[in-house]
Amino acid sequence: MSNETQNLDFASIIASAVHDMKNSLTLLLDTLDNAAGEQGVSDELLQEKLLQAQHEGKRLNRNLIQLLALYRMERAQMFVNVSENHVAELLEDVAMDNEKLLRARDIKLEIDCPEDLIGYFDRELVCGILNTIINNSYRYTHDSIRLRGENHNGYLGIHVEDNGPGYPEKMLHTGGATDTPVNFQTGSTGLGLYFAAQVAQMHRNGERKGYTETANNGPGGGGRFSLYLP
Repeated sequence: MSNETQNLDFASIIASAVHDMKNSLTLLLDTLDNAAGEQGVSDELLQEKLLQAQHEGKRLNRNLIQLLALYRMERAQMFVNVSENHVAELLEDVAMDNEKLLRARDIKLEIDCPEDLIGYFDRELVCGILNTIINNSYRYTHDSIRLRGENHNGYLGIHVEDNGPGYPEKMLHTGGATDTPVNFQTGSTGLGLYFAAQVAQMHRNGERKGYTETANNGPGGGGRFSLYLP
């Protein structure tokens, strides 16, 4: 074994492999998008299966993106691109990204946000967080998901609420970073919540920095994820 091989950084190997898998997934998702949009595909069951395949592919793709981002954070190579954003418009865009899949399961998606609410944040990262949380809510909600935006004590608050059974106790947290609880029985790593907390803390304004919260005060005691940005 050469010295070059011995000195390889395993984290770098993982990052490279993740990047390759992400490229393959992008091609897969493009193929599924084209197939789902073809006029000849009219069978409802087939459409549902295609949507489910798209959903799982996007879920895996987001996980790979988050792994790459966390790797870059650890190496101080990750930066936020803060810009001015209309929050209601952002929530509408996120809703449109998930509309077909939610409609296939008869899940109602509501938006509650003032039209003039403005926030300063990295739009791409925040959209990624919200899509990840909606993906989780899709799996557990009974029949509704609500996106809310508000001003909260000088912070921008963005919430994803559902009417499912709520978060497990070990995944509840108030402020600050969250751990990554690995559950080998359920396959849950908590990666999405951990990533969201890290991204939130990268958003700073003077002495203040962003944070996340999870609680079970959604409709009917369902889950509520909150992202607070200064």
